[in-house]
Amino acid sequence: MQPFAAVLSEGSPSGGTSMPNHAHARARGERDMEALIHDLLPLLRRQASRILGQDAEDAVQTACLKLLRTSESWLSHPNPVAYAVRTVTTAAYDMSRRQRRDTPVDEVPDHAHPGDALAQREARWEVRRLLSAVPRKQAAAIFLVDVQDYTIDRAAAVLGVHRGTVSRARTHGLRTMREMVGPVGTG
Repeated sequence: MQPFAAVLSEGSPSGGTSMPNHAHARARGERDMEALIHDLLPLLRRQASRILGQDAEDAVQTACLKLLRTSESWLSHPNPVAYAVRTVTTAAYDMSRRQRRDTPVDEVPDHAHPGDALAQREARWEVRRLLSAVPRKQAAAIFLVDVQDYTIDRAAAVLGVHRGTVSRARTHGLRTMREMVGPVGTG
């Protein structure tokens, strides 16, 4: 088995860091693929640790598994090293997003008192105002998930989009709304 650097220099007349030709790359067996990934591990770990710090190993493992599953498209890519780095970067950002927690807020009572009709009306007006200030798709995601208590999956089915699209739209919309409202509970 050749080290990854030697494999890279084979494909370039100048001995640089280009990838071997596609036929040569496709001829590699599973063991060679694992060796290539093994040679890339230090680079992948550095990239993931820039994003996640000490939690980088899970992102590296996820990226390596994806590279093994998609080895043909990875090796046929014009720049496989960049492809591998992009894969670990995406895995690290995905992991970072999953680790974030929503900001906790004070308990909201399940049932309002009958005397709170004015407060309820004002709250509905404020929700409408905030929803009208964000793009339509973001407002739809927020309305279904946060106002109507739909799950992300159910909201995605209603809107006819992927669950990640709903989640992203909701996150961006809520961020915009928080910026409009400012800090809550100060005063």
